Amino acid sequence: MGIMLLSSGIACAQTPASAPVGTLAGTPIVNTARLNYDLGSDARALDSNTVTLRVAERLDVRLVREGEGPVSVDAGLTIVPFLLTNADNGSEAFAITATLAAQAAPGGIVPVLAFDSDGDGHYDPAHDTALVGGTTPVLAPGATVRLFAVIAPGSVVAADSLVVTARAVSGSGTAGTPFDGKGDGGSDAVVGQTGAVASITVPLRTGNSGPVLIKSQSVANANGASGPATRGSIITYRLEARFPGGAHAAVIADRIPDGTRFVPGSLRVDDAVLTDGSDADPGSFDGRGIAVALGDVAAASSHTVQFNVQIQ
Repeated sequence: MGIMLLSSGIACAQTPASAPVGTLAGTPIVNTARLNYDLGSDARALDSNTVTLRVAERLDVRLVREGEGPVSVDAGLTIVPFLLTNADNGSEAFAITATLAAQAAPGGIVPVLAFDSDGDGHYDPAHDTALVGGTTPVLAPGATVRLFAVIAPGSVVAADSLVVTARAVSGSGTAGTPFDGKGDGGSDAVVGQTGAVASITVPLRTGNSGPVLIKSQSVANANGASGPATRGSIITYRLEARFPGGAHAAVIADRIPDGTRFVPGSLRVDDAVLTDGSDADPGSFDGRGIAVALGDVAAASSHTVQFNVQIQ
């Protein structure tokens, strides 16, 4: 991958177009017709006037994250790479915004943005140029550039995602919206199918923030007093789920042990009684085990599920 010096004077690695972008913006389309005719014994020709138009610049952009799944944010710098493509036929710059966001409070700290100036795929502050002012240099038609969102230590507290958005500087909006004179070579610009805007959302989690599930048990006899586990004794299982970094679509499930039977009406979550059937509340017992759907769970939270079985 070569290094191309862009119009702003910032060097950053660009890949060539990955797909045809059509006739370049600003290209003149020139046409002159000819009339051939006979006048008496003479064969003659007459040229029409020449008409010229310039190909409009179509504004399109693609934004793709490199990698997948949640990104762990730890004590050092956290680097999230993504690829920006000028996806149409004109030279164009793009305004980039990046924020750390939480579901309850969109918007927040703005991470540093930088170019992969040497094209090696790794962020190095000594070589990779910071994106000052939030606008890229002008990218050639079809060119792709790698950028990094650089998240400083301690930036992520309640944030659960990084949101990056790219927008064409010449204009954006509904496909077909024109911008007179904003295209290459004095041509017009027109918004393409992407709306000239693209956005990606990257889920985040704090370092070592995977959920933890802790199970404990206690035994009581028929009179409710603690004692040895004998036939008829009631075992109470307590499942505590801790979510330092939050989670989505969380479900706690536990199979009823062999040699025991589930005690109807004993299922609870956070001391709230749940029904045993599959209904409006999040708990259920299907004859083999229990399940409690916690849904989307906030960071730094915990939930406790409890149920009873009787030894047979």
